[in-house]
Amino acid sequence: MKCYFKIITLSFLISVIYQPDLQAQNMLDLQGWVTGSGSSGVFNGNGLSTENIREWGEGPDGQRAVLWKAIPDGNVDPDGGWNVEFFPISHTNMYRFTVWIKKTNSLDGTTYFGCQNVRNLDGSNNDNPYFLARKLPEINKWYLLIGYIHASNDESLVNYGGVYDGTTGAKVGTATDFKFIPGAVNTNHRTYLFYDPNVNDRQFFYAPRVDLVNGNEPTIASLLGLQGASGDLAYFPGKVGIKTSVPGDYELAVKGKIHAQEIKVEGGIWPDYVFEDDYKLLSLPDLEKYIKLNKHLPSMAPAKKMESDGVSLGETNRKLLEKLEEVTLHLINLDKKVSLLEKENAKLKKQKIK
Repeated sequence: MKCYFKIITLSFLISVIYQPDLQAQNMLDLQGWVTGSGSSGVFNGNGLSTENIREWGEGPDGQRAVLWKAIPDGNVDPDGGWNVEFFPISHTNMYRFTVWIKKTNSLDGTTYFGCQNVRNLDGSNNDNPYFLARKLPEINKWYLLIGYIHASNDESLVNYGGVYDGTTGAKVGTATDFKFIPGAVNTNHRTYLFYDPNVNDRQFFYAPRVDLVNGNEPTIASLLGLQGASGDLAYFPGKVGIKTSVPGDYELAVKGKIHAQEIKVEGGIWPDYVFEDDYKLLSLPDLEKYIKLNKHLPSMAPAKKMESDGVSLGETNRKLLEKLEEVTLHLINLDKKVSLLEKENAKLKKQKIK
C-alpha cells in the first residue's frame, strides 16, 4: 500500500555549472578571464607572467573552457595563481568561495586557496587566512574547493567548506572557514601554487566564484555539474545536507523548511490489519482509561517525545490511519447499537399505542 502526502511545491533545481543563472550571481568580475598571460582584469597574477597562462582546455565537465595554468619555474617561490582585487561585502552576511583546481605531473608544491579581512571562527586574529593550504588528494583530477566566510556576529564554530571530487561529487577533504572582522567592508579571492620545484608540473584553475549565501546561491550539486542540461536526475554518491554539514543517519537532511507539491512515502506495513477478524479492538471504556492514565492515544508517541525527537512522516501517518480505522470500527458498532435501539424503541411505542 502506498501513501501520498500533498504539501505544496518542492523545487530541487540543479543546473549545469556556468549556465546564465549561475553566472549572474557570481560576485567576481570574469570579463578578464580570457586567453593571455600574467594579470588580467581583476585577477592579479601571483608570480611571473610566464607562470600564469590562460588558454583553452578541457574543464571539469569535459567541455572546452578557458583555464588558468600555473607553470612553476623551479625557484620554489610563487608559481602561479592570483589575487582578485578587493570587492565590497556586508560583514553581517555569509559568503561562499569556490574554485576548481587540477594538478598534473606530481603533487610537489602546495595549493593555497584563501581570502582576507577575516578572523578565525573562534574570534582570534588571522593575518594570512587560507581555506586550504596543502596538496590536492590526487593528480590529474579536478577538485572543487569550497570555503565559507561567516558573518562577523556568527557564533558558529562549524566548518562547512571542503574539497569535492569532480568525478563522483563526494566530499574528500575538509576546509577551514572564517568569519568577517566586525566592520569589514571588502575582501578578496586568492588562490595559488607555491613552492613547486618541479618545472614539469602544471596546476589548472577554473570557474572562480563568490556567492552571497542567502538561499538563492547555486547548490553545491549544481556547481559540481551532477545534472546535465538534458534534465536527467542528479546522482549523489553520499548523504546530502542542505544548510547542515551533519546529515547523520539520513540520506537527505534539511535544516529549514521544505516546500513541496507532493511527498511519496513507500514501504512499511499499512494498517488494513485493523479490519481483520482477529484484530483486538480496544473497547471504548478501556480506551478512556488509557487516555486518562497516559494523556495520549495507544501506540502514539507522547507530545513531549515528538517535540524533542521530531516526527517520522511515514510512521506517524501509518499510526494515524490505524487510529482512523479503529474509530471507523467503533462508529460501525455504535451505529448498529443505535439502529437496534431505534427498532426496540419503535416496538415499545407501538405496544404503548395499543
